[in-house]
Order: sequence, then structure tokens, then C-alpha cells
Amino acid sequence: MSTVRTLVKNTSVLFLSQLISYVLAFFYTLYSARYLGTTNFGIISFATAISGLFAIGTDLGLSTLTIREVARDKSRTYKYLGNHGSIKLILSIVTMAALVVFVNIGTFDDITKYVVYLIGSSVIINAFGGIFSSLFRAYEQMEYQSIAEILNATLLFVGILVCVFTKQSVIMVSLVYVIASVAVLLYNFAMCTRNYGLIHFQFDLKFWKYLISNAYPLAITSIFALISFKMNTILLNMLTSSAVVGEYTAAFNLMQALIFIPTVFSTAVLPIFAKFYVDSKDMLSYSYKKSLKYLTIISMPISMGTLVLSEKIIMFIYGSAYVNTIPILELIIWALPAIFLSYILGTSIASINKQHETIKATFLCLVFSTVGNYILINLFSGIGAALITVLNEVSMVIFYMYIMHKYGYKVPLREILVKPFIASVVMGVVLYFLNLELFVSVLLGMIVYFTVIFLIKTFDEDDINILKQLLPEKINNRL
Repeated sequence: MSTVRTLVKNTSVLFLSQLISYVLAFFYTLYSARYLGTTNFGIISFATAISGLFAIGTDLGLSTLTIREVARDKSRTYKYLGNHGSIKLILSIVTMAALVVFVNIGTFDDITKYVVYLIGSSVIINAFGGIFSSLFRAYEQMEYQSIAEILNATLLFVGILVCVFTKQSVIMVSLVYVIASVAVLLYNFAMCTRNYGLIHFQFDLKFWKYLISNAYPLAITSIFALISFKMNTILLNMLTSSAVVGEYTAAFNLMQALIFIPTVFSTAVLPIFAKFYVDSKDMLSYSYKKSLKYLTIISMPISMGTLVLSEKIIMFIYGSAYVNTIPILELIIWALPAIFLSYILGTSIASINKQHETIKATFLCLVFSTVGNYILINLFSGIGAALITVLNEVSMVIFYMYIMHKYGYKVPLREILVKPFIASVVMGVVLYFLNLELFVSVLLGMIVYFTVIFLIKTFDEDDINILKQLLPEKINNRL
């Protein structure tokens, strides 16, 4: 199977699983947000944010390192996975203990503590299960990961709906997350054992030192980046009310849900980029530039369309109780194009073994996010948090671009941004003046955007040749 076909196969199955997961997540978030109200929904949001921060301590960059190295040499599978698993088991236990200590030394009520315990357990179980996901990704067999994601979303959907219709407490809603994470872990273990054999824990302390020394820059980068990304929710919880946290999180979650697109694409391209760095640096440069272009073409109209349709989106999904979320969504959605680019840039940096270069960049973004959020949340509440999110993500892209440029991989920023932006503006103007119903506007916006994209010749001959590789040979011959 050609590289393009492999990439499309993996991207497609991951995209399908994410699409199904987010459709289900849309409904269980809708029901849980309305059922729990802004206060209890804010508690769930805080528990998810703080658990996600602590869960970074379960990986330390080992997953990305394992994917990169096993993709380059499959004979390393059992050594990497066995030692990776041993380290991760220890880290998971330590991380959960640290989360419990943090919650108990804080000024949290009992309900918040119990919710954090449960959500934290589920997040850490999922993080430990990432051992198996690393193997699936390294072998470019993303279908197993896709099924696991669908299973997780289905269990959450069913479990939360049962809680809503039987009028259970926020604690019972949190328990659903634990049940789903355990089920997914068992599935991943079964698929890994069936297809690759039983992965035994290994305790090669010398190799542990090698793994950690090579993975720690990835870990530190992830820690700094995630804290920067989640700092708004944490500071909102400390400086405002649970209601404000719920209003902000409602917008943040809508933006965050769309991050599955660059996540899926980056997951699929990491093993390919890692091999290209060894076999063909020219192909790596070409592929990474094309990736930036395609993700910009996708992200730009999403942001513009959301800006124009924000009121309709919020009223449809959350209802009038979340009217204060509208201006937050209008602003925070502009972090999305930067996030799309940063995912590919970050993946590219890791694939050329320059992950240590990202530490300084993400630390500066962390400082900016912390100070900026503290100042602007006090001044403008949720709007301030949204503004800092946008500025922080743009800063991250600028730093990452500098790193890639430093090592000879230039970013043709003007080439990838100008035409998608023009097409998005045209689409936004049409939608604004027609002011149609939400779903009609979405469909019309897609038609207008891609019509303009083709009219201004955004796709060149190379893009057409890539498309032809995906078509059956008989159709290509006719073309």
C-alpha cells in the first residue's frame, strides 16, 4: 500500500471513530449540561481539567518516543513496549496518589473531591491504556484505536443518558467515566495480545534511563503546553464562580471538540514522518508543508462560520441559559487555526528528533498564559480567558515555525493562509447577510467556501496528483 493510501486509510478510520465519538459526545454533553446545570457541570469540567493535568505525569513523552522508534524498526517492539509499560504502571500509581493529595490539601467541598477522584481514575486508566495505542500507531493499524474510541464514547453516551433519565447525582455521572475507561483498557489488552502476542513487563533499568533521557523533552513540552491550554479553566474556577466556569467551558468544549481533526491527522502522520526523516528528508519537507496547507483549508472556514453562527449554535446546543457563552465562543474559536498548525508543527519537530527545542517555547507560553489569564480573568472574566487562549496558541505556532525554519524546513505561511482566508471571508459575508437557519447555513457555507477555493486556484497540480493516487486505477486511466 502506498504511503498516501496508508495515510488516508489511517486518517479515515480515525476520523470516522472521532466523528462517531463526537456525535455521541455532543448528545451526552447536551443532556448532562442541561441536567446538571452550570454549577455541577462546572464541577465536572474542573475535575476533567485538573485530572488531565495530572495525567501528563503518567507518560513523560514515552508514547511519542515509542511510536517514533518502533515505526522505524519493528524489531524493537517488545523491548520498547515492555519497558514502557513498566515505567507507566509506576507513574500511574504515583500520579493518582498525587491527585488525591492535591484535592485534600485544597479548599474543595466533598462533592468536588469525589468527582475529581472518579474522573481522575478514569483519565489515568485511559493514560495507562495508551501503551496499547502506541503499538497500534507504530504499526499504522489505527483501526484498533478507532474501535476503542467508539466503545468509550458509546459507553459514556449510554451511561450518562441512564443517569439523566434516572435522575442520578453528579457523582454517579462521574462513575460512568470510570466504567468506560476500564472497558476500553480490557479491549485494548485483548486486541494487542491477539495480534502481537502478550507484552510482558520488563525492568531493564539501563534502558529505562535511555528512554527517559530521550523522552523527557517531549514530556516537559506536553506538560507546559497542556497547563497553558487548561490554565484558563483552573484560574476561572479559583477567581470566579462555578457558573462562569460552566459558561466558559461550554464554549471551550465546542472549540476543543474540533481538535480531533489535527489530532487524527497528526496521529496518522507521525510514524510516516519518522520514517521519512531516516529515508527521505525531501519527502518529509514536502509532506509537512502539504499537511499545513490542508489543515489550514479545513480550519479557517470553521472559525469564520462559527463566528457568524455563534448565537444559533449556542441556542441550539445549550439553550438560553448559556447566552453568556456566545461572545466567548465568537472569540475562542479563532484559536482553532493556530491549534491545527501547532499539531503538525509539533509532530514534525518530534519526527526530526528535535523535541528538546520545544521546551523553551512552551515554557514561555505557559508563563504568558498564567500571567495573562490572571490579569484578564480579573478584568473580563470568561472573555479574558478566551482572548489569552487565542494569543497563547498563536504564540506557540510562531515559536514552532522558528524551530522548523532553523533546521531547514521553511513554513510558506503566505501560501497556506491567504487563499483560505479570502474564501472564508466571502463565505462569512454570505452567511451573515442571508441569516438562514443553522443547518441550512452550514450546508450553504460549505458550498460557498469550496466554490471560492476552487475559483481562486488554491489546489495546485501536486494536490491533484495526490488526489489521483487515491482513485482506482481504472478511473485514473480515463482521466
